[in-house]
Amino acid sequence: MKLYQVDWALYPRRIAIYLVEKGIDSVEPVNFDVMKVWPDPVVKELSPMGTLPILDIGTGQMIRSSSAILGYLEDRFPTLDMIGPTPEARARTRELMEVADDLSAQLVLWAKGASPLFTRNGAQDLKAATTAANAYHDRLALMERLIGETDGPYAAGPQITMADCALMAILQFAQQVYSVPIPSFCPRLLAWHEVFSKRPSAALPTYPKPVLELSRGLPSICPPATVASP
Repeated sequence: MKLYQVDWALYPRRIAIYLVEKGIDSVEPVNFDVMKVWPDPVVKELSPMGTLPILDIGTGQMIRSSSAILGYLEDRFPTLDMIGPTPEARARTRELMEVADDLSAQLVLWAKGASPLFTRNGAQDLKAATTAANAYHDRLALMERLIGETDGPYAAGPQITMADCALMAILQFAQQVYSVPIPSFCPRLLAWHEVFSKRPSAALPTYPKPVLELSRGLPSICPPATVASP
C-alpha cells in the first residue's frame, strides 16, 4: 500500500500518528512538497478533489478520505484494537471522531478566512472567519466535556483509539502552524495533550519555514468573538 501525503499537513498527520500507534509498517509514504508545484498534477490524477491523504490499497482502488482510510486500516488490521472492544466504546470513538472532524473543518475555515497564508486565494471574509473561530472553540468545549465522561488517560477512556490520533493531529497542527493554543477552559484536554505529546507517534514533523512565516499568529489577526466554556 502507498499513502500519498504532505507529511506535516492536518489530515495526513492523523494517519501518520495512527500508523505508529497501530504498529503498521506495510504502508509506504509518498510525500509531496507544497513549496514546489501545488496542487501537484499527480495528486489531481489520483483524486478529482486534489486533496491528501490518499491511500492506494494495491488493488487499483484509492481511498481519498482520512476518516475512511482510518476505518479501512482498522478493519484490515484488527489486531491492537483502536476503535473500542464493545458497541458502546466504538460509539464513543466514532462520536469523538465526528467532533475532531468538525474541529478540523472549523480551523480550516478560520484560517482560509483570515490567515495571510491564504490571501492569494482571493478575497477573505473576516466575519466568516470569526464565526469559524467561535465554532472551533465551541467544539473544543464539547470535546472537553466528552473526554470527561469516560474514565482513563485517553480520549475515549482506558485505551488509545483513532480518536486520540485525530485529536492530537488537530491540536498539534493548530498550535504549531497557526499559534492557536488549547484554551484554559479545557483542563482535561490540556492534561491529555501533555501526556500524549510525549508519545513517539506525536513527534513534531518539520514544517516549511515559508508556511510558518505566513500562518503563525492567527488568533491575533482574527480572535474569536466569544470565549466558550464546557
